[in-house]
Amino acid sequence: MNLIGLDRSPIVWMDEVTLNDPAKELALNGNLISSVFSDRNSFGEAYYWQPPGQPLLMSLIYRLFGFGIWQTRLPGLFFASGILVMLYFLSMYLLRNHSSAVIAILILGLDPKFIESARSARMDTQSLLLAISGIYLVFSLRAIRDNNSNTYLPSMLVAGLCLGLAGITHPLAIVWVLSLALIKLLWKHSLPTQKFVWLLVAIVTPLSIWVLSAFGSGELKLLGAQFFDHGGSRLASGSLFGRISDEVLRYWDAYRLVPGLLLVYFGGIVWLFYNRRNLSYGSAWLCVLTILPILFNTFFMSKTVGFYYLYPVSMMALASGAMINHLWNNKTRIFSILLPRVAVRGVLSALFISVIGFGILGRYVVLAYQWDQRDYAPIKLALERTIPPDSVIWGPPDIWYAAEEIGASLRIRGEPLRNNHDYLVTKLTGDIDLPTDLHLVAELGSALPPVFGAISVNSADYRMQVWQWDSN
Repeated sequence: MNLIGLDRSPIVWMDEVTLNDPAKELALNGNLISSVFSDRNSFGEAYYWQPPGQPLLMSLIYRLFGFGIWQTRLPGLFFASGILVMLYFLSMYLLRNHSSAVIAILILGLDPKFIESARSARMDTQSLLLAISGIYLVFSLRAIRDNNSNTYLPSMLVAGLCLGLAGITHPLAIVWVLSLALIKLLWKHSLPTQKFVWLLVAIVTPLSIWVLSAFGSGELKLLGAQFFDHGGSRLASGSLFGRISDEVLRYWDAYRLVPGLLLVYFGGIVWLFYNRRNLSYGSAWLCVLTILPILFNTFFMSKTVGFYYLYPVSMMALASGAMINHLWNNKTRIFSILLPRVAVRGVLSALFISVIGFGILGRYVVLAYQWDQRDYAPIKLALERTIPPDSVIWGPPDIWYAAEEIGASLRIRGEPLRNNHDYLVTKLTGDIDLPTDLHLVAELGSALPPVFGAISVNSADYRMQVWQWDSN
């Protein structure tokens, strides 16, 4: 269902371009660089701004299937589907209940922010799928009691490689390694020491290969300059109280249209923690897998960028599935008041309907009203009529696909300069001080109409202006 309008929603945006441009360069030109950043920080020589997990995979996809908006966005949806499958198995292992597992993946599958992340062409779903696969393999290998088993070592190495590859796809995957280490520390029987050592060896292998390759290329300083400069900008700042309040506000801002879902998530955490002694040992491990990422994000991660909250949310969904299954099938007592089962089911049904209405259904209602205005084809045709091939364009990420298809090259950072850029493209809604020696060449795109003719949606659009330098 999420395939509908994938090329129209979201509008082409910054992360989609900056995270996938190195893959495009590697696939088409054989160099892992960033052309859109090439005017700064040696991005035209090598790319270490992000770990190589996503660029390498996307480069393979571009080589096999060509470069375009569908090729860029489809993998995230496939990874998201894989996450739901692996979460089902993880829930079955930890909580031992089929209904809870089905409800959990239904909740996450309908989560508007999970859907947004899957469609965003970022690395989040790729990293999450690898990490959850690794976690499931680690837990399932507990059943192998014989450390000399033929299946033990290869399987543990695969689990570690999954977690390691998750880490070089998105560095936040470290929260899963920390969670497993804490589980190992608190529950000695959870994972024998020998198995855990092999796991760690496999986890650090992908990172080691990346660092050694940079060292062998004489680019270790460049790795440090790009990666740590970018990473430092993604860390939290401010007082302890400020970080906590900002994290709470971050969740509220993400789920303000579906507050019922936010209530279910945090209710699931409380319910799971309160009932952990009445459930299997896996419920206590799930508490760790949920709470530690929440704390890590709260105290260490930026509150203004990324989909960091989806890491704990994926585990909150498992807890919420167990809670809803329990409430649906059992009598509920609040402050000594026994609630009728029909009332509880009515509230849960209303929450479910609200999530669908303001989530995936709402997305497609908006998309239907703005279908033509979100079409990317007219942007490409307009640029093709206006800008000749081999031109260098200074402009927004919106025109990335169009610029590549017409044979031009896009730059999205730095100042517009006559000697470096042939054309400038600006967003109509932007606030940019342009040089005075420019003249308007063309205008692109149109405004997004309000839904039902009355409800304005807070979304970017493709309204842009094309500028050319005045002749000397």
